[in-house]
Amino acid sequence: MTTNDIVTIGSNCIIKNGDRFFLLAEIEAKVPGVEIDPIVITRITEEQAEKLLAGGLHLCRIQNQPPVAPPGFEVEFKCIFQDNCRAFQIFDVENGTDEAVLVRISLEKACQEVANGARRCTVISRPFV
Repeated sequence: MTTNDIVTIGSNCIIKNGDRFFLLAEIEAKVPGVEIDPIVITRITEEQAEKLLAGGLHLCRIQNQPPVAPPGFEVEFKCIFQDNCRAFQIFDVENGTDEAVLVRISLEKACQEVANGARRCTVISRPFV
């Protein structure tokens, strides 16, 4: 096993929240007995988002209900993302490939879930320019 096999990128997409853009990436680190896979969200500029989308990255799916796992798929709740008075639950849907799905929730529900132990997503709030 090489280090290239240990740390990889899982689900990844661009979040568009109003006029703000973010790059979402799941960092997966796996060795026998250890599996670490946090979601990291980085604020990006509109120009960066346009170029990443043109390069093949896609917009994150945003919906109103949690995803349901079809046969052979797994759905895992990852974290709560809050930005600009909006809140989302983020789920990872897996079946050989990863897809991040954002679910709209109220700010009140987001605060309640965090108070009950849900993770907040790691967010880098200043774009790299």
